[in-house]
Amino acid sequence: MAKLAGVSTATVSRYFNGATVAPVTAARVKEAAEALRFVPNRTARRLRRQTSELIALLIPDIENPFFTALARGVEDRAQRAGYSVVLCNTDDDGGFNRSTQRVL
Repeated sequence: MAKLAGVSTATVSRYFNGATVAPVTAARVKEAAEALRFVPNRTARRLRRQTSELIALLIPDIENPFFTALARGVEDRAQRAGYSVVLCNTDDDGGFNRSTQRVL
């Protein structure tokens, strides 16, 4: 990708990690990434940064329209912020909540 964009690998890395890159250079890296159909590996990024970027959402009843709408809203906002949501339906079971909390 760096070769295609005519930049160094360090510049490509800076671009994808959100560091400041000149607008013209950023456009070339973006164009090269699109041409190569490159998609950053979020799992690798999470491992490197030692963050999960996950939000666990425990809801008592997925069939309740209130909680369905709530889950949708949480997921929409989380995705815009770069997070993924793990949805757990607890069926109003307090024991499930405790066991799930241990796993998460």
